[in-house]
This record gives sequence, C-alpha cells and structure tokens, in this order.
Amino acid sequence: MEDAKIEDVNIAALEKLLNQSMMGIHHLFDNNQIAHVLKKPTEELDFFTAENMNVIQRLFDQLIQKTSIEEKRAFIERLDPAQYEILLRTYFHIVESTLLTHKPTRH
Repeated sequence: MEDAKIEDVNIAALEKLLNQSMMGIHHLFDNNQIAHVLKKPTEELDFFTAENMNVIQRLFDQLIQKTSIEEKRAFIERLDPAQYEILLRTYFHIVESTLLTHKPTRH
C-alpha cells in the first residue's frame, strides 16, 4: 500500500512538471535539446509504433519512480540519444495534446 502512495506522489509531481511545461517552463529538458529534437515534427516520423510504445511505457515508468527533480534529470541525462528523443517527444506530445484539449473554444 505504501508503494501506491509513493507512486501517486511521483505521478502528481510529474503532472506538476507537465503543467509548468504548458506555461513554457521546462525543468526536465535542456532548451537547446528541445529545439534540436523538435525541429523535425513527430508527424513526419513513424514514431508511435508498437515497439516505441513499449519503450515509452518503460521510460515513463522509470521516470515516475524518481522522487526528485534532480533524480529525474539525472535519469534523463543517462539515456542514450534514441531513448532521450523518444522520452522528450512523448513528453511534449502529452503537453501539446493537453493544451489542445483544454484550449477554450472561441466564437
């Protein structure tokens, strides 16, 4: 039961980071790396394959297990370039999707 509470806290912390990213404040990733990776749109890639989805799930599970921002950054910095790109693209896909779904309708 205690593990579930810890995971809930870690998920809440990740949600806070995602909310800050929606405001343009990116704590987990270097701004230059963000620009470098995202200069090629995900839509141009065969990104959400079954293989990548397994990697995405594993990487996010591992990221959620990290309790502090420093641990999360250290984990991200240790990723190989392909895993780093997958995690970064997925993270910003979540940010973008959330922004688009919560965008107020204008008349």
